[in-house]
Amino acid sequence: MRRIEFALAALSVISLLPHSISACSLCGNARKSAFSREWDRHPLIVYGYPANPRLSTEPGALPGAGATDFHIEKVLKPNPALGKREVVEVKGYIPVVNDTRFVAFFNVVEGKLQLDVARSVKSKAMADYLEGAQAYKDKSRMEALLYYARFLDHPDDQVAEDAFLEFAGSTDQEVGEATKRLTPERFRTLLKNPKLEAERMSLFAFLLGSCGGPKDADFLKSMIDGPGPEVGRALDGIVGGYIALRPREGWDLAGRLLADPKRPFHHRHALVRMVRFYHGWKPQECQKEILRCYQAIIPDGELADFAIEDLRQWKSWDLTPTILAQFTKKSHNAPITHRSIVRYALSCPQPEAREFVERVRRQEAVLVRELEDDLAFEAGK
Repeated sequence: MRRIEFALAALSVISLLPHSISACSLCGNARKSAFSREWDRHPLIVYGYPANPRLSTEPGALPGAGATDFHIEKVLKPNPALGKREVVEVKGYIPVVNDTRFVAFFNVVEGKLQLDVARSVKSKAMADYLEGAQAYKDKSRMEALLYYARFLDHPDDQVAEDAFLEFAGSTDQEVGEATKRLTPERFRTLLKNPKLEAERMSLFAFLLGSCGGPKDADFLKSMIDGPGPEVGRALDGIVGGYIALRPREGWDLAGRLLADPKRPFHHRHALVRMVRFYHGWKPQECQKEILRCYQAIIPDGELADFAIEDLRQWKSWDLTPTILAQFTKKSHNAPITHRSIVRYALSCPQPEAREFVERVRRQEAVLVRELEDDLAFEAGK
């Protein structure tokens, strides 16, 4: 039941927020996209405010049709189509609410400006932050993340959120490599916030572990069974940070927690994300420990399909006998787990996997044919 509730909750989030899946395994499902996602798509970006909104008086005009003057206070990404104008008339009635400012993203169509997106901001600090970020557009992602890290504790929570989203939208390897040049003080302070949500707690804990010292290792270990539901959901970054400081003890701890059936499902699922992160960051260096962790959960019907599908995608076949042996177990008779085992076997080049597929084909020919078609579709065949 816990697994079903977790899966339905996750599915509902994904279905409502189709663009929210983050690239960093430690950052959960980031619920918004960073401002930079709009940056490369628009030739003109400015900071300012709307004024003088007016509804169209033309006969047959649609509700909300009209025009608004957009006053430009700072040009963040220039374009010749703007010229020297400080006010641009845009289509549509934009209500004026107090002194709300916006970052406005324009397209240029046949030399004319068209407002595409306008995102409200809380202070001019956002404009300054975005302007500063442009100096790192042509530099390495590590350099850019070092810039964003400086704003993770910014007093304007919208700026701090956007800096977090930049980490969330980075690959595991990019986040891992950036830690080489970070300092721990900022993350020690951030982790003291009792209202910190799981996604940020996870990231900050990992960053602390990757740039901290022995006392930080003790602190991270003390967090593992700390109060509040957010801690359990942040175990990926907490244990991941502990591994960065004390690899042997950390991996041993990860294995024990994953194999502990008394641990809530979402605690152990967080540790699956941690394993994925280390595979994305250091796949060769951590291969032995990754396999050890996954070997611990493949016999667990609640978690097996995650490990099996990951190993299939990574083309890691070392645990083939263990995986195939689960197929007839009552604990693994859920359709999602059955299918994951067959998909793995269809992808695995080892003889025992081919023999397994033929045995299943004789009993469940429709299932095997369907999964073969799915894999062919995924491969673009």
